[in-house]
Amino acid sequence: MYLNNVNFLNKVSIRTRFTLLYSIAAFSLLALITIFLYWESVNILYKTDYQFLSDQVDAIEYALENKQIHLADLKQQVIDEPMDTEGSIYKYYVRILDDKNKIVMETPGIHSINLFNPGPKTRRKQTYRWHSSTDANYLVIQSPISFIDNQGGWVQVALNISWQHTVMSDRKYFTIALIISAFASLLLGFYITKRGMKSLYFLTHCVKNITVTSLHQRIDPDTLPKELTELVSAFNQMLDRIESSFVRLKQFSSDLAHELRMPINNMMGETEIILSRNHCAAEYQQVMLSNLEEYQRVSHMIENILFLSRAENPQLDIEKTQLNVHEEIACICEYYEAMAEEKNISITHTGKAILHGNSVMFRRMINNLLSNAIKYTGINGWIKFAIQSDTTHVCIQLSDNGIGIAKEHLPRIFDRFYRVDSARSQQSGGIGLGLAIVKSIIDLHHGSITINSEPDTGTHIFIIFPRTKGTLS
Repeated sequence: MYLNNVNFLNKVSIRTRFTLLYSIAAFSLLALITIFLYWESVNILYKTDYQFLSDQVDAIEYALENKQIHLADLKQQVIDEPMDTEGSIYKYYVRILDDKNKIVMETPGIHSINLFNPGPKTRRKQTYRWHSSTDANYLVIQSPISFIDNQGGWVQVALNISWQHTVMSDRKYFTIALIISAFASLLLGFYITKRGMKSLYFLTHCVKNITVTSLHQRIDPDTLPKELTELVSAFNQMLDRIESSFVRLKQFSSDLAHELRMPINNMMGETEIILSRNHCAAEYQQVMLSNLEEYQRVSHMIENILFLSRAENPQLDIEKTQLNVHEEIACICEYYEAMAEEKNISITHTGKAILHGNSVMFRRMINNLLSNAIKYTGINGWIKFAIQSDTTHVCIQLSDNGIGIAKEHLPRIFDRFYRVDSARSQQSGGIGLGLAIVKSIIDLHHGSITINSEPDTGTHIFIIFPRTKGTLS
């Protein structure tokens, strides 16, 4: 049974998802960096061009406004220097106009770009992009100036930026770089993901090697990355539970087969003997009575096993009512009074409490505990029930001065079919399910049980149940 619904994304491998996510992230970052660098390169070129033109304008303005300037110096700024840039990527033109838009001086060849005349409202420095009739691109700075005689005019400086425009417009190299980056991101993402998931592949290999015969194997969390440590620890804990359950199931199956084999072998043996020769009616009747006892024993065993099986169902919802603990225990003690008198055992019970629980299961629990106490308490012994309660819990203590239980047996005392002394248990009719049933009943009521015992001294059993809010003691 699957715990989650399966969708399309669940069918895609983690390696594929990580590769795609890494590739998309890397490609997006590279694309953003490329776009930013392209934009920054264009911006730097534009600033460089603007600064170059601005310096030229400032030099010409200085030459025009300086009364000591010679015409030869102005000619050097407007004609000679721009003409020296012929064939250079920094080819520029200069034109000086008076306030009536008449050309005072200009760089030869400027007419080929058909540069515009300044309008009447452009009495401040401005920057333009100009596309000439020859399909060339220019960056133009136009600035108002003052001549030596305080007459106004304009100076225009135009820089040919066609080569820059061509280079920046041709983005195929950027496109190729992005395509190569995309493929490189995919390959690098695949390699990095494969390397990063190496630990997961190792974990998968270890899990595959764990079989029914090797449930004792565990995976060392220290050999794996931190992200897998918690998963491995949880997996090891699950293996502990599975191994423990498997061992108990294996032991239970073995014990069950042993317990069923004994009465069946007894019945088969007695039946074979009685059929081997003719017997009287009384002998046949005796065999039938013996077989009936074995049938009853097997039936009781099956009933207890079915109860334990139902009790382990996590969805089992038992019916609970208000129980008078003192009255319930008194009723069970009265039932066993005759059996106790045969061994001169005194049974007492003190204390009162109200408990919210299942009446049938509670009586069965007390019945199993009391019958065990009577079986293993000697002549002239005593058994005591002490009931205590507070606002949150009810405590039932059962004490006796019987033969007791050795400490090495206490950890397994609640296991199914476990018996401290098999020969003595068979002689008394026990099959080792009584305390297992007691533990199941207490677990169903969300309680706890503790046993303290010493050989030849006695046993003390402490049972604690949670009380339902609102009950009275």
